[in-house]
Amino acid sequence: MATRPNVLVLPHGDQFETIFPDSVRRELEVFAEARYNDLGREMTEEELRHRVSDIDACITTWGSPRFTPEVVAAAPRLAVIAHAAGTVKPYVSDAVFSRDILVTSAAPIMAPYVAEMALLFTLACLRNLLRHDRALKHDRAWQVEDLGSPDTLRDQRVGLIGFGATAREFAALLKPFHVDLLCSDPHVDRAILAAHGARPAGMEEILTTCRVVSLHAASLPSTRHLLSAARLRLIADGAVLINTARGALIDTDALVKELQTGRFTAALDVFDPDEPLPADHPLRDLPNVILTPHVAGPVRSRYWEMGRQAVNNIRLVCATDGPPSTHELSGVVAAEHLDWLA
Repeated sequence: MATRPNVLVLPHGDQFETIFPDSVRRELEVFAEARYNDLGREMTEEELRHRVSDIDACITTWGSPRFTPEVVAAAPRLAVIAHAAGTVKPYVSDAVFSRDILVTSAAPIMAPYVAEMALLFTLACLRNLLRHDRALKHDRAWQVEDLGSPDTLRDQRVGLIGFGATAREFAALLKPFHVDLLCSDPHVDRAILAAHGARPAGMEEILTTCRVVSLHAASLPSTRHLLSAARLRLIADGAVLINTARGALIDTDALVKELQTGRFTAALDVFDPDEPLPADHPLRDLPNVILTPHVAGPVRSRYWEMGRQAVNNIRLVCATDGPPSTHELSGVVAAEHLDWLA
C-alpha cells in the first residue's frame, strides 16, 4: 500500500487505555493514520457505517459494533479487521468474508492465560485449597477429616476435551508434572497430539479413567451439553472437572445434581445459560466447586498484548507490498472455521 493506511480504532475509555497504552499507539502511528473512537462510549452500527468510507483497517474489541452487510458495503477500502479480543463471531458477518476482508482474533494471545487458569484450578482442586481455607476462616477448624487428603498433580492421568490453542498451552504447562495426557478431539491429527505429549482417547475413557478432566472445546450446536447427564455420571469418583472454555458444554442442571453427591470436584469460569451467575444459583452453595466470573483470559495488565498483535497484523497487511504470508500473521480467522471459535 503506497500511502499510509487509515486505521479506525474502536475501543474507548478504560478499554482503550488498557489495550492501547502509549507504546502501542506509537507503534500504530509510525505507519498509519489512526482515527480513534472519540464518542466516550461504544459506537453503534449506524455510526460505524458513516465512518468507514475511507478506512483501510479497523481494530475492534469487546462491545464493538457488528460489521453487517451494510457496514461492509460502506467500506470499499477495508482490507482487515483486527479483533483485540477472543471470539469474532458477534462482530463479523458473512459479508466480511465474501469481500475477502482479512479477520484476525487475539485468541492466540489469550490462550496462555486461559491455560494458566486451568492449571491453577487443577492444583487448587487437587489440594483442596479453598475447602481448607474455608475451614480455617469460617469453621475455625485446624484440620477437617471429611475434606479428604490433598493430592498431587504429578503422574496423574489428565484428559483434555478439545485440543485447540488453550489446550495446547495447557499441555505445555503440564509437562513438568509428568502426567499421562489423553485427548478427545476428532479434528486433530495423532501426530499433533504426539508432538504435545498427548495420545488420543475416547470420551468414555477420559471420563472414567482421568483424575483431571479439562474442557477446551468450542461452543457449537453439536457440542451443546457435550457433558450430558449420562456423561457426567461417568466421571470417576474423586476426579476434578475444569471448564475454562464455554458454559454450554455442560448440562448445568445435571452438573449440580452430580456435585451435590460430593463424588467429584469442579472448577468453573464459564456458565450456561446465564452470565453473570444468578445470585441464588445452587452452584454458589456447593463446597466442592470453585467459581470465578469468566476471568480466565489475560489480566488487565497484559491487555496491551492484544492491541500490539492487532497493530502488527495491520502493519503486515497494509504496510507491505503484496499479501503477507499467513505464517507471519497471528490469529487469522477463516470463514470455514468461524463456527469453531470458542
